[in-house]
Amino acid sequence: MRTIARYVALIMLAGPLAACSAATAGGKAISALPYSRSPTSAPASGSHASATGTVSVPPVPAGATPWKENTGTPMVLDAFVHRFYVQSSWSDEEGRFKQRGFVSGAIQGWINADGSQQSISIMRFAGSTGALSEFNDLTSTFRDKPKPATVVTDATDGAVGTVNPTPDSLGNALVDMTAHVGDYVIDVHEFTAGTADPAAARALLLKQYNSLNK
Repeated sequence: MRTIARYVALIMLAGPLAACSAATAGGKAISALPYSRSPTSAPASGSHASATGTVSVPPVPAGATPWKENTGTPMVLDAFVHRFYVQSSWSDEEGRFKQRGFVSGAIQGWINADGSQQSISIMRFAGSTGALSEFNDLTSTFRDKPKPATVVTDATDGAVGTVNPTPDSLGNALVDMTAHVGDYVIDVHEFTAGTADPAAARALLLKQYNSLNK
């Protein structure tokens, strides 16, 4: 059995990125993604290889501050896995993504004017079978999370997610929701101070779902 650890910490500090700690659940490990307040107007430097033209990178909302870690371009398999999963899971997840026919992925994050933070991760596979397999794998972790985390769904787009009302060390609550459409899987993170906001996560996910469901 694999061991799952879904990250719930949100980095709200300027300057160098701080380390996140994991909340264990069972299954596999998914990264919290490196959040920061530093804006960017260009792709971040580093080992983010691109797969241009295979998946659209969602725009940062008007008035929001982009994460400096945004790449601005689609990513190939290893770059996406290394951003989306914790290091202990890289090798296993790279193998699964290859089996599922991963084509490319994109991750965008930002800080809203009210201080909440959001991210969208998009995974494109060679066919709907691979996308459904990844969706089922991700949502199985939601159903295994211990209380007080609760499972939430959205009949509009078939999304499944989890709400963790317990504030992390920085006082942030997490909503994580995932949906699939055609060859795509969409994952949304919503971080808010004090109280979780599943409605905002649903709205963001549905917007991206509708843009792909054409």
